[in-house]
Amino acid sequence: MIGYLDYLIFRLRHWLKRGRNPDPYEIEIRRLYNERVGLKKLEHGEHFDVMSYKTNGKFDYELYKKIQTLGNKGKIERVFVAQENIAFLSRELEKLIPEIKFVLCHGTRNAAEQKYFQASLSKPADIVGTEISDTASQFPMTIEWDFHEVKPEWLGAADVVYSNSYDHSYDPHKLFPAWLSCLSVNGVMALEWTRAHDMRPSILDPFNVGLDSLTQLLESFCADGKYKLLPPLTDLPVRSIGQTFLLVQRVR
Repeated sequence: MIGYLDYLIFRLRHWLKRGRNPDPYEIEIRRLYNERVGLKKLEHGEHFDVMSYKTNGKFDYELYKKIQTLGNKGKIERVFVAQENIAFLSRELEKLIPEIKFVLCHGTRNAAEQKYFQASLSKPADIVGTEISDTASQFPMTIEWDFHEVKPEWLGAADVVYSNSYDHSYDPHKLFPAWLSCLSVNGVMALEWTRAHDMRPSILDPFNVGLDSLTQLLESFCADGKYKLLPPLTDLPVRSIGQTFLLVQRVR
């Protein structure tokens, strides 16, 4: 009950801030989108809706990247994930994976996730974070990279793929198979879902999705038996907005 109240307060503050006193980057994002796309448009999927980035009927990648970079720079000092939750997740992952050698974190902005994993894992690991913005070079363990794409050396190599930034995806059906392809045998993709991810899709967060819909989508990627959906982790130290880890493990 307290968590739900916190969420309602979060939504109210978010609405008031965006409506009455938007940040300069939010104003510029809306201007760019309206200039190139027009009124906000949603593309409807079976389990979710995604904000459209199509101009003249074609996906406008340049617009998508420009808007994501503006959002990154506007929120560069904000940290969404709680360190206590990454420590909790690390302990649970070490029960599933005999030795964690490589952790891939996507959409990490200021490298908080990488630092938290580095501090939490019982043994040193190679930890890499991706960030689409050119600010990536300012932070340790971070490369400038669009998280929809896969480096050849990542294929089948990551023991852990973590993200809370999948809501920035323009195509979840491209995103999640790409991340899953990076898992080593027994490796785990850990997605952090919160009630903030269940808001209406926006220009900056085109893939906001409910917990049940996200679970169903992940289940669809497990149909061939190569991956399996594990029980979600819900007893996290910090659950102010319903923080939950959804886990998909590669089994062969």
